[in-house]
Amino acid sequence: MTNDEDESEERLKIMTLGNTKVGKTSFIIKYTEDYFQEIYLSTIGIDFRVKDVTIDEKVYKLLFYDTTGQEKYKSLALNVVKNTHGIILMYDITDKSSFESIPEWIQSLQDIKGNDFPMILLGNKIDKEEERMISNEDGEELAKEYNIDFLETSNKNGTNINEAVLAIVKKILESNQREELNNISANSAKLSEKNMVDNQKDNSKKCC
Repeated sequence: MTNDEDESEERLKIMTLGNTKVGKTSFIIKYTEDYFQEIYLSTIGIDFRVKDVTIDEKVYKLLFYDTTGQEKYKSLALNVVKNTHGIILMYDITDKSSFESIPEWIQSLQDIKGNDFPMILLGNKIDKEEERMISNEDGEELAKEYNIDFLETSNKNGTNINEAVLAIVKKILESNQREELNNISANSAKLSEKNMVDNQKDNSKKCC
């Protein structure tokens, strides 16, 4: 792919949020590399991965921001939310506390981005059905309460991984906030360019 083609791609920033060990990193790796990470490795701070997706013959570059669920890094994760287009919010169906934390995560997101921000709720690890603590109906009911889409997923089996990404991408493409965020990014770029030009003019005046 040429540089011109790279520049023509629209970038969509997607962030995974949820408690630690719910499978956020594994989800991203499964989607971007089609690989299941069996061994748990805690994400420190913020990481990201990239994958292109074609929708209606247009290529979008998806930037997945991966975050730790540790409480001490929560403020850092939420700060990055300001510059993202959509959120994949995840809990572990075998971990009741991760499900009970979802309303708190949603409230934090709404405080930052408002009520209409593109978001999808995922109940992960359905390959561990024998350890299930949260029913599908409980997940659906919670998602309905906040008017967001819901799916159950398995990083190990790949169940609903592609469907979940496609769902959040479509919500982003339908969102007015995407246009607003892109405009902010464009204006920031113009402002930076203007500052560079002004600095060059100032330096030229000082010359000789």
